[in-house]
Amino acid sequence: MPNRMFPLPTMLVSAAQLKHRGGSGSSLTGLSPRVSRPRTMMISGITLLTLGIALSANNIVSAQVILQGRNAATGTIQSIRPGTLRMVDDDGDSIELKFQGPGDQGVSLAGAQAIIDFPAKIQVRGNLSAEELAAGQYVSLEVPLRTGGRVAGDVGQMALALPTDPIGVNPLGEPDDSGIVACRVTGAVISVRNNRLALNVDRSPYSNRGRLAIPITDDSIVAFEDDNLKKVQAGDKVVAVRFAEFSTGDRVIETIEIERQAANAATVVDDLELRFREFSDEPMEPRDVRSRNFLLHTDISDRQAQILLFKLERMVDLVSRYFNRPSGGPIECYVVSDLDQWPPGAIDPGGVAKIAAGEGVTMSRTLGRNTRSIVYSCDRHGVVQHEAMHAFCAQTFGSTGPTWYSEGVAEMGQYWKEGELAVSIDPVVADYLARANPKKELLEIVAAGQVTGDSWQAYAWRWALCHLLANNPNYNGQFRNLGISMMSGQNDTFESAYGAVAPQISFEYAQFVQHVANGYRVDLCAWQWNARWTPLRGNRKTKADIKAAYGWQASGVEVEAGATYHVTCEGTWKVDGLTEGCTADGEQSGEGRLVGVVMTNFELSEPFELGADMSFQAPATGQLYLRCQDQWVALADNDGEIEVTLALD
Repeated sequence: MPNRMFPLPTMLVSAAQLKHRGGSGSSLTGLSPRVSRPRTMMISGITLLTLGIALSANNIVSAQVILQGRNAATGTIQSIRPGTLRMVDDDGDSIELKFQGPGDQGVSLAGAQAIIDFPAKIQVRGNLSAEELAAGQYVSLEVPLRTGGRVAGDVGQMALALPTDPIGVNPLGEPDDSGIVACRVTGAVISVRNNRLALNVDRSPYSNRGRLAIPITDDSIVAFEDDNLKKVQAGDKVVAVRFAEFSTGDRVIETIEIERQAANAATVVDDLELRFREFSDEPMEPRDVRSRNFLLHTDISDRQAQILLFKLERMVDLVSRYFNRPSGGPIECYVVSDLDQWPPGAIDPGGVAKIAAGEGVTMSRTLGRNTRSIVYSCDRHGVVQHEAMHAFCAQTFGSTGPTWYSEGVAEMGQYWKEGELAVSIDPVVADYLARANPKKELLEIVAAGQVTGDSWQAYAWRWALCHLLANNPNYNGQFRNLGISMMSGQNDTFESAYGAVAPQISFEYAQFVQHVANGYRVDLCAWQWNARWTPLRGNRKTKADIKAAYGWQASGVEVEAGATYHVTCEGTWKVDGLTEGCTADGEQSGEGRLVGVVMTNFELSEPFELGADMSFQAPATGQLYLRCQDQWVALADNDGEIEVTLALD
């Protein structure tokens, strides 16, 4: 199935184009187009072509974005997810900041109506205990050595080395009369024990058999620096951050300096780059590279080929376990970086066309009961994984099913991680879904007659539906069986599987796309449809245990519009994993407060604040749901529950 490239219906503008137009604001409208060679942007596995604002008028949504000013802050990281960081400043205020990290191609503003090129200058630093180093990690240090590799003095500060740093022992001068010379050492950790750090280095006059034993103490530390926020965690210190404030309400990081707190080696090292460090990252001629389930015909570097195969094998393993079916055979992939390196006729013409456009396509042929699929793709890992998911389904089940399922599951495939249930997609897609107006209706998404490669927005809606059904405990069992049935050519459809609960799914889907962002947990926001509901009469009371790490939860009480009820709460809960326990009154910011909402015929009232001991008037007649007030993407790190007692006032 094709993984198409589409012009973004947005503006892509560089930070340099934010020019003053008088007053204190700056405008992005009326600017001269920045003409440059086409660039590509990965949007949830769909490759999008961007040409700055030199796109044709038909591809641009009219919008005005004003740079209203700049601000600065210090504080503590509260949470982080792709493209978005949340911090608490020194005054206790919560600030949400967007950022463009290394490899990211823009920041979306106002629901993806504008995308700006605004790369952040990032510095992350910290220290590790040398005793925490693990075999295979790389360390750099200065140390005086004698011939043969004996340490002859104090060891200088150690630092984590980059995977690309060459290992070895490099003298920094000439030996003195005792044969001692200061050396810069970069080596791979063999072991850490008995106050010795054993390193593997190249053979040299100053390294015995290519190894060194570096003395360490309990106080020995290893410094590290990085230019990426991926490894930053809640609790880390924001030494300084400077950010731009836009008229859309978005705040975007310009520069940020972070000190890691309580860091460990596992959280600061790029696992895949480290794992395949010994492979060259130089471009290669076309060749075959194999793994258990894949045959790559490719010209990408050896290191990137190994990293890609690792990702593909991990994906196939997870998907095979999900469907309880092994792969239907090896998957053949053409992954191409430079078409000029390939001889004429080496690649199917249809594949050449897609690769030349920066896209991917999966071509499947069925003979009898056997289906063989071949993937043709550009060298973007996400595109290859998307297409490999199509190939797995076709070879294992005979087809990929209807378009909504085929493309939605292929989008899911590249993001599946074992034990990871949180949303993790391109921020532009999440932003579009959450702010799109109007929202896609459920039946539009599953309608027959759709074709692949129609638009990135259509792919986004399909992904959202499949992610919801696959992760929501109300529907996930049926979803797997439905997928197997449809891909196997049986007559099951979305309507036949979910017709009886279509109103519930439609409601939960609308809630999901309203709040979706990276970090959102569908499993923690599933609605409790099987709860028992009764009205309160006389002196009768009802109790409910409400968890902090969950969305709306059934109170068991049917309320009447205008009637007054009293709520009392016992216990405490923790919010965001950083605070001390609080009562149902919550914190000064409002987080941790008990809040309610009333559902009537799948419609929700406006949420209203409650507390530890108070009366409230029901805004509507219906079922009362309660929850701990917190960001929808931050529920997972909450803890504890509160016992709520409800009675007529």
